[in-house]
Amino acid sequence: MVKKRVTSFDVAKLAGVSRSVVSAVLNGTVGIGMSQETREAVLTAMRELDYHVDAQARGMKTGISHCLAAFGDTTNPLFLQLLEGMQRACAENGYQVLLYGQGTQSKSRSGLINLYQQRRIDGIVSLDHTNYGDREWADTIAKHGIPYVSVEGYAEYSGVTSILANYRDSIHRALAYLTKAHKSVPIYVQIGGGNSLMNWAEQDRLQAYKEYCSLSGFAPCVETVEVKNKADLDAHANNRANQMLETYCTSEQPPVFLSNWMFGAVGLYRAAAARGLTIGKDLYVMSADNTYRANRYLFPTLSAMEIPYASMGEKAIEVLLAQAEQRAENRQAAKYWLLADLVPGESG
Repeated sequence: MVKKRVTSFDVAKLAGVSRSVVSAVLNGTVGIGMSQETREAVLTAMRELDYHVDAQARGMKTGISHCLAAFGDTTNPLFLQLLEGMQRACAENGYQVLLYGQGTQSKSRSGLINLYQQRRIDGIVSLDHTNYGDREWADTIAKHGIPYVSVEGYAEYSGVTSILANYRDSIHRALAYLTKAHKSVPIYVQIGGGNSLMNWAEQDRLQAYKEYCSLSGFAPCVETVEVKNKADLDAHANNRANQMLETYCTSEQPPVFLSNWMFGAVGLYRAAAARGLTIGKDLYVMSADNTYRANRYLFPTLSAMEIPYASMGEKAIEVLLAQAEQRAENRQAAKYWLLADLVPGESG
């Protein structure tokens, strides 16, 4: 038999009060006077009956679900890092996270609109690729007045609030770290040059490298790893790494490499091992990102700039909740730039 669901009427009956008093206790309603004994009687009745608030019913009544949607690809390790920060910030603010995975982009996103209209979520955070900027989706969000924050997307469009990593600053700090240690400018390993993977973030990184070289009096040295898609990354990174070591590991001065992506750094580790070279002695390596948080588990440990996806998730919740407190017409889109963290390792 299905157990009968306990209602606020049952609580009121056991406590000997009206349902409005039970509602006042649950919602902390101001203006309804009651003694502490009455409040305790209601709370005791709730415990005895194992009464739980119907969150969906409350959301329909108040318009607040205390639930925020996280939209992204669960196979993407960056999305999982983002969720860490989102969950932490939501817990601190009395909210839950609804994990909403990607299917077909347009189909998945339209489902989020339905959830908001049903008052099951109060806003949306999405992890987007760095060149994402769908104007149709932005217009749909604005039309329905939905609180929305994109992490990494819409960098070049002012109409959507975005949480973004400061890739330019991350390169400057990585170069300052390496040149101080080795007294020479690193060879910059640019994965994704000249194709669709060369988005604003990679352009910022490359430009920052050239700026630093110009200001420091060094001649820039860029080695490009051309890839058509991410499925080719490992093979291309490994092949180019072998070519680079053959070119640069020919003198007594160990070369220093700074890779824009971790794939490039891992390729150099593999190529060095195949040649009997020691990272941190025969060559030095640093990664300008740490996609898989693998730097601590490589041997020797890899120096890296940690893109702060967990902190970006926390910031996204902070901004989203601020949006939710404002009327849609009063919200103003903004860009928030977060700094990467320098994580020193034995490789450089």
